[in-house]
Amino acid sequence: MTIRKKAPPQIPGFEYLHSDIVLIPGYRGSKLYNPKTKTTTWLNLQIPLSPHKKENLDLPLQITKDEPDRFIPHGILQKIAFYRFYDSLIQHMDNLSSQTNPPSFKFHKFSYDWRRSNQATSDMFLEYLKKIYATNGEKPIYILAHSNGGLITLSVLHRAPHLIAGVIFAGTPFGGAPGIFHEFKFGSPVLFNKKLQDPTTIFTYRTAFHLLPIKCNAFKNPPNGRDFYVDYFDSKEWLNSEWSNVIFEDTPRNLTIGTKEERIAYLERVLDDTKKFHDTLKFQGTEFKYPPMVTLISNVHQSNGGYPITKNQHGKWEIDFEGVIPVYGDGSVSVESTKLPDGIPYEVCYSINTHAELFEDLTAVGQAIEKIFAPKKVA
Repeated sequence: MTIRKKAPPQIPGFEYLHSDIVLIPGYRGSKLYNPKTKTTTWLNLQIPLSPHKKENLDLPLQITKDEPDRFIPHGILQKIAFYRFYDSLIQHMDNLSSQTNPPSFKFHKFSYDWRRSNQATSDMFLEYLKKIYATNGEKPIYILAHSNGGLITLSVLHRAPHLIAGVIFAGTPFGGAPGIFHEFKFGSPVLFNKKLQDPTTIFTYRTAFHLLPIKCNAFKNPPNGRDFYVDYFDSKEWLNSEWSNVIFEDTPRNLTIGTKEERIAYLERVLDDTKKFHDTLKFQGTEFKYPPMVTLISNVHQSNGGYPITKNQHGKWEIDFEGVIPVYGDGSVSVESTKLPDGIPYEVCYSINTHAELFEDLTAVGQAIEKIFAPKKVA
């Protein structure tokens, strides 16, 4: 008896898929695996449900690019508990690609160590795309890029435009995300677990610094709410602030990643690397030929538009975390921040989903796919 696979649902737009397509997830969107212990460290089901479980996710400060670490990327984090991130999209794409022989398109999933710098990851992503390009008859590749994965993709596009045929960005924070300052100060709990990503761990994440708003507009003047310029890509401003206790306090926890001198040297290096990466995202000029690009966004959720900032009694910058400026977006990234750098052409599709679940909205993804893949009608 032959068991036939159930045909995937017909979602408008997906019928246009062809060629090679790569999904690159966002910040914290890839699993991390320890080959020595043969365990998934980020993220298995037990960790977010166990308040006292503490895995050490710190990325050693001395790692500057592609030096080996005890963890390696090991697949995309599709879902955890009752949260879904890429699960519906991956299942649908896998089902569609298996319906024809040979498949009408090939679906690839790129996972990466999101703790490392975006420059290091973009180098790896470039090599990954080169391998596909070399084996598919040198045909350019389509990219589905979520959040920070979009920053990496745009950087690679500017370096090797011949490799990329089109891009769907989903919630990519081209203008940054002010909420990252809250993580630097207080850490980032994972459901019930508040220990997994404490402030010390967040400080070792190179990618976290890449999420700082690129125009230095994360802070507002309390009296009028206007942008208040502070160059937080200058380490001197961090040393003259209360933004991160990890820099100054020689607690036993902070000393596990390095001495105060080592922590400050690391901060200077990572801020400099971040600025250099930002330069790779800038508009390349009118002679640069951009492929079709769509940004998938949400504009119905209250999001973080920045924080009031003042100097405290000790003369140091202090953020009013309770006074966050609300704006519309996807709950994490504002609509304004999802705009590509000035000069770069793109179209927009909308979803009602929140940031982490944008690629779970298959109807909106289908609309974006049609804009990228469908033959353009001649007037």
